[in-house]
Amino acid sequence: MKKTFQILCTVAVIALLGSCANKNQFTIDGTVDNPEINGKTVYLINLDAEPAAPVDSTVVTNGKFSFKGTVEEPWTAIVECEAVEFLTGLIVEPGTIVIKNDSVGGTLLNDRMRAFSKSYDISDIEKQMEEYIPLYYSAPNAEARAEAERILDSLDALGCSRILDANWKLYNENNDNILGAKAMETIAQMGKLTYRELDSIVSAAKPVVANNKKVQAKLNQLRAADATAVGKHYTDIQGLDGKLSDLIDGKLALVDFYASWCGPCRAEIKDNLVPLWKKYQAKGLVIVGLNVWERGDAEARKAAHEKVVADLGITYPQLVDSTRNATDTYGVNSIPQIMLIAPDGTILARDLRSTAIEEAIKEALKK
Repeated sequence: MKKTFQILCTVAVIALLGSCANKNQFTIDGTVDNPEINGKTVYLINLDAEPAAPVDSTVVTNGKFSFKGTVEEPWTAIVECEAVEFLTGLIVEPGTIVIKNDSVGGTLLNDRMRAFSKSYDISDIEKQMEEYIPLYYSAPNAEARAEAERILDSLDALGCSRILDANWKLYNENNDNILGAKAMETIAQMGKLTYRELDSIVSAAKPVVANNKKVQAKLNQLRAADATAVGKHYTDIQGLDGKLSDLIDGKLALVDFYASWCGPCRAEIKDNLVPLWKKYQAKGLVIVGLNVWERGDAEARKAAHEKVVADLGITYPQLVDSTRNATDTYGVNSIPQIMLIAPDGTILARDLRSTAIEEAIKEALKK
């Protein structure tokens, strides 16, 4: 009797393990119409890994391919073929996921993701932006460039509004799963939320959203921006040849976060900062070019910085970020970032561009 009981327990355990495996098993069945992909290798790449990495590969045969495995928690992925242009996004989750060219479905979250991708359209806005981008870079003067930039900004705002509306809907319907986490990634990046607004959302969110690394990174960036917002005292930065405080303490200072490869950065320097330096230097203004985000090794970054200074005729003081975290300190996620700092160290303005730079200087000099 005892032996019979042990056998029954063993069978029950095996059955339980088998049912768990089936519950967590996924299959990806793909079909591609492009005959050029036949015989080529496609890769299943985990986008949530750090860094993103292939987890499996297979060869396309007669236009078909398949992946199988188990998954504990859903993760985002792409199926990619290096030899032929082919890229499809999906969520790896239990069940049979069906890929037909660039369409994905068959499981709950993938069906929802497909519906979401069809829920908004910004192709008309993208087409208009493609027409204005060349006008921005070929503008004959600062006024023409400012007008092109104004139109581009308005188009960008309209596109962002459509995308955000769709992502808020996606989040509200999926706030307990990975789709909701991905929607909040987009909302956090594009939504122009304040630190307190995003912190409030994250504090009330389910763990899958609250613990999302990109959402947390955005929250940290907004926290830093809030700590160095208008009205706060500036935070010092260590450069290769000294500190920011060595250059600006006791002076009205314009600080420009820029990089040599950044087109808008170069335009602001050429059209506004160089002329403003000549115009206001004698009136007590100091401009500091804070070089950040240069690419390559130390030697390449040094060469790039020296070249942009020579090319644009920059004669005002320069500070090269030695720790490579100046933008993290100020919560800067795009450049140029131009800010005005009072002689007592108070930040008077951030995100200055074009004619608004001189307007802020004039207002500060009145005080």
